[in-house]
Amino acid sequence: MRRLISILMLALLMAYLPADESIDTPAEIPAEAEIPAEAEVPEEADAADGEAGDSISFSGGTSSIVLREGKEEVLLSDGADVSVGTMQIHADEIRLYGDSWRYVDCTGNTSVRDEERGITIMTSSIWYDRIDERILISSWFEVDDTENEVSATGASLEYRLDDERLQLDKNVNLLKTTDSGIMRCQAESVIFSRSENALSLRGNARVIWDGDEYGAEVVTVDLDTDEINLEGRITGNING
Repeated sequence: MRRLISILMLALLMAYLPADESIDTPAEIPAEAEIPAEAEVPEEADAADGEAGDSISFSGGTSSIVLREGKEEVLLSDGADVSVGTMQIHADEIRLYGDSWRYVDCTGNTSVRDEERGITIMTSSIWYDRIDERILISSWFEVDDTENEVSATGASLEYRLDDERLQLDKNVNLLKTTDSGIMRCQAESVIFSRSENALSLRGNARVIWDGDEYGAEVVTVDLDTDEINLEGRITGNING
């Protein structure tokens, strides 16, 4: 009798199920389903680098991430830190975006420190392309190069890390420590080759050093030998 009741109950259950539905078949995720647009990021996280070569790690007081294809973005705020290779970047807010988190956009009390390269940059905002290895600054900055004993200020900067070339623009003041005292260089534009330890000054170029003052349209300085070359209309004041 119990067996007959069980068979009848099973038959009734099957009669009420839709013809195309099975009890044991798991539900499938629709092909068009997306990852949620925003999700909380752990306090510290790592992102693999597809092309740039160096991995990137980041942390922030408040963090969020967008994973929608083509719009991937990590936003770090309330004090943010990003590490790329030997470079440490800190800012009030940092945004990572692009393929393999290619771009690093920093705003508010920004600092870049690289102990291996011996360089520190302080400014209010920077934009960093990890693939092209290029830093752009369009605000007032301070650069301290301990390797070459050079410090500089200005209002625009392009730093190409691959060939260690800095282009400093807009009312540039640069100081170089030498055996004969501080060499002071001023110009509207300065190209500083860290690999060659050389300067090229253009636009109201002036060098004050060891009691003497030199001015020209173009001034080049070999920082290894302290040799100064002047081109164009030249002015000078030498204490003999």
